Amino acid sequence: MTNYVLWLVSWYPDKTDVFNGDFIERHAKAVTGFIPVVVIFITKDSSLKKGQVVIEKQVEGNLVVYRGYYRISSFPFSEKLFSLFRYFSVQKKIFSQIKKERGLPDLAHVHIAFKAGIFARYLKKIYRIPYVITEHWTGYYPRSPNSIYKTDFFTIRFTKWILKGADFLLPVARKLGETINEFTHVKSLVVPNVVDTDLFYYKPSVRGKFKFVHPSTMSYVKNPDGILRAAIELNKEGYEFELLMIGGVSDSLVELADKSGGLNQYIFFKKEIPYVQVASEMQHSSALVLFSRFENLPCVILEALCCGLPVVSTDVGGIRDVIDQTNGILVENENEAALKNAMEKMIRNYELFNRERIAGESSLKFKYSTIGRQIIDVYGLVLKK
Repeated sequence: MTNYVLWLVSWYPDKTDVFNGDFIERHAKAVTGFIPVVVIFITKDSSLKKGQVVIEKQVEGNLVVYRGYYRISSFPFSEKLFSLFRYFSVQKKIFSQIKKERGLPDLAHVHIAFKAGIFARYLKKIYRIPYVITEHWTGYYPRSPNSIYKTDFFTIRFTKWILKGADFLLPVARKLGETINEFTHVKSLVVPNVVDTDLFYYKPSVRGKFKFVHPSTMSYVKNPDGILRAAIELNKEGYEFELLMIGGVSDSLVELADKSGGLNQYIFFKKEIPYVQVASEMQHSSALVLFSRFENLPCVILEALCCGLPVVSTDVGGIRDVIDQTNGILVENENEAALKNAMEKMIRNYELFNRERIAGESSLKFKYSTIGRQIIDVYGLVLKK
């Protein structure tokens, strides 16, 4: 490859949501260690005037990011069709500019098939540019509240059409790949999420009170209420520990902790904090706890492992791909008693986990250069074919 790779992304950090698809941004940075990447990301912006389109360009070394913003339609009945048309037209406008400056890309890389992948199929038809897809979306799981199976016929058909046109599917977890292939068959190869190991790395801990950490959106999927109830029961049994929950803390969570008498005693909350601060909180914790109802391969688990934290988590999605008896404990989904027992076991048997070894092995697997090389190798296979 001598030119550049065009990334067509459905999620990416932007001015309306700085955390949206930040894991995709890290994937992009991993690939730029080998070849230039040009990203096109399109999103709605309700602050714009009717018909207004704003395009921003950001250059950071080998990574060039175009962000296109357009106004939401004022007619709800035509919103989906209007949005898709405007989305595609802004993609096309940005691509024309890129093509003038750089020529055609070697291939395209889609992140999240719908909507960004529609333009990939267009490029394949018009310019014979191959494309691969990385999927992160939990919507392929039937139990997901926003499952693909609960959407409209239009979205399902377009998603299948995009997936079938791909030369390779790169799910971030084995289970996700299997689930997508139940939806429609695509040749796949797992490439996990990437960790910024300059931030998330091992620091020898100063042992004090045992500390569980849980950074998340605190959404239904993450089941934070179940974690709180398990922690409350564990405290009743006389175990001394702290639980720090970081992220989208709701009033109901605070109320649950307060009613138990644990708020600011052994249960602590922090609102969303900068990425670098999450790394620091992990480095000063004993273990990560997750109780997700379903997942792919959460970045937070990989980041915790790179800090040397053993993990207590539900056995869902691709988590089993990275957690075994040497670096964590897996429990049944929705089973709060099992979670409480696993947290107890983690406290009692903590010395059996070699934090330095956990961090060393995980950093080698998930650092930028490792994941970047895996993606580049797939590009090579596609272009060779």
